[in-house]
Amino acid sequence: MCAGNNHLGGQDFNERVRANLSAEIAAERGGFELEDVEDVQSLRNAVEEAKLTLTYNESAFIELNWRIPSPLLSRHAVMKFRRVISRQLFEELNEDLFQKVLEPIDRVLDEAELSAVDIDEIVLVGGSTRIPRIRELITDYFGGRKPNVEIDPELAVVTGIAVQAGIIGGMWPLTVSAIEMPTSARKIRLH
Repeated sequence: MCAGNNHLGGQDFNERVRANLSAEIAAERGGFELEDVEDVQSLRNAVEEAKLTLTYNESAFIELNWRIPSPLLSRHAVMKFRRVISRQLFEELNEDLFQKVLEPIDRVLDEAELSAVDIDEIVLVGGSTRIPRIRELITDYFGGRKPNVEIDPELAVVTGIAVQAGIIGGMWPLTVSAIEMPTSARKIRLH
């Protein structure tokens, strides 16, 4: 059996960091928030890059330059924004979301009438499973047993999609269990 939350992932983690930085930027700009589409996208790109950097490093540096209208000058002034984002801050901003990673695991083990000790191998799927805090939570959940990280998480997703397509198209001879998990606003399908 497999489990996952299709409504929780990298963009959710990014949004927490982006909102935190947006508040800092607004404070530096006298309460004016970023409104220009290009500026907002620059911030989103910087946050994504920082998240990837934090996978392998304890901190990431964000530097952004924006042109802002200057009432004193006939041209635009340049605003520089520089921040060091620590892995600790990233984890603090997202801890409640990271905890939600465990919910589908609880549910699928319960539905399969298994416990964590009954599982032979733990394979994480999806890019966000590279986040050290997620791996730490999974390791703790399974009593110190570490997940298999030799498999590329994106390749695992693609392979799973191919298998699922074969099942749906009647080309796969295996029976696969599917559990539908209700959430507060959506349903999560476990494959």
